[in-house]
Amino acid sequence: MDDNNNDAALPVGGGEEQRTFVETKIERIKSENPKERLFSITFDKFEALPSAKGHLVISSTFSCFGNQWRVNMHPGGEIVSSFNDMVAVFIERCSDGRGMAMKYSIGFNGDEERIISRQAKNVFDGSDSWGWSNFYSRSEILGDDENDEDGGYLEKGALTFHVGIQLDEFIPKNPVSSFIRKLFNDENSADVIFEICEHQKSDSESERKRAKTSTEKLYHAHRFILHHYSPELSAICATSDGMTPIIITDVKPEVFRHLLYYVYGGDISDDDFAVHEKDFINAADKYGVTNLKLEAEVWHVNNTEITIDNVIDNLLYADAMNCALLKESVMDFIVENKEEVMQRVSFQDVPGDVCKDLLAAMSRYYEKDSPSDDGEDETDVEKTYSKMRIRDLRQMLDEKGLDLDIDGSREALIANLKEHS
Repeated sequence: MDDNNNDAALPVGGGEEQRTFVETKIERIKSENPKERLFSITFDKFEALPSAKGHLVISSTFSCFGNQWRVNMHPGGEIVSSFNDMVAVFIERCSDGRGMAMKYSIGFNGDEERIISRQAKNVFDGSDSWGWSNFYSRSEILGDDENDEDGGYLEKGALTFHVGIQLDEFIPKNPVSSFIRKLFNDENSADVIFEICEHQKSDSESERKRAKTSTEKLYHAHRFILHHYSPELSAICATSDGMTPIIITDVKPEVFRHLLYYVYGGDISDDDFAVHEKDFINAADKYGVTNLKLEAEVWHVNNTEITIDNVIDNLLYADAMNCALLKESVMDFIVENKEEVMQRVSFQDVPGDVCKDLLAAMSRYYEKDSPSDDGEDETDVEKTYSKMRIRDLRQMLDEKGLDLDIDGSREALIANLKEHS
């Protein structure tokens, strides 16, 4: 059943009520939002908890933002709950002090397609509670509803809530990123100059000079920024005196401008990615701006229709530029259209080292319905990694803080994960 009960977050109801304290398992878990503190709160033997309407079950406390908190649950509904078959859930701030404006969420998971979650924001003035009197159906949590074909939300009889808390106060942003962006192309503070000249073919020297003059652009930069974010550009600047422009002829002026702005922390618009996605890949690969290359590669993969006529061109380009995501997309196409590919496509010019990528695509295609390995030993780990998507391998490396190692072939990504697992 969908979570269609949209009652607003409410303070806990008043009146006398019976209370039961339950020793709960509480763990801090990782949140995708860096500003959020996320906890799992597990109530064992949920079905056996007092379920009389109005009976309060209190969790153990946990510490967050210098205060103590707990989850208050009515397994059979609160006195003021609108329906009889409702579980009520509240977050209580157990510490006194000034009011705290907070954003919070309470949820639990059944599976990927059944995630129940509610979010709200309120000011916690002291030892008060906010939450929902009609959080979710008790019978559906238990799996007793005959219309619920997927079963309940308990795991070994336990119900685990995910509780997220974050400050809703005004917090000024760190000005460093804005300061660095302001240095972009700042002539007064720069210590190196790039002259971008896009050569155009012409029949005479005079026309070639005019073509060069019409497309040249000067960009001012700072060695210390390039040193950290583009080693290749930094190396080019090593012998420059700072006054003589460094000539670059292999990148379009507008593409170099976007690349340099990205190095200074700037964002590139969707429209610019749509126009220059392949130019960004080429330039970012040459000058070592890894994140820009990977972002442009995602755009290129999503905007490129792979066909029988262009499959080899895309494969050769992906291999030459070390674009693992594009190569994976090509391999998926080959496996899904294997009969037509075998009849119409020549692999004469394809490097032999793409075989592992093809085998990985075949493994995903033929075993996509089989359960994943637990990775209990080295062999299982390698087998699991070999079937994973490039995006998942890259994300795992990024989560391990190995963001500098996410531009590489499938074999390189797996080797890095194994080394740091």
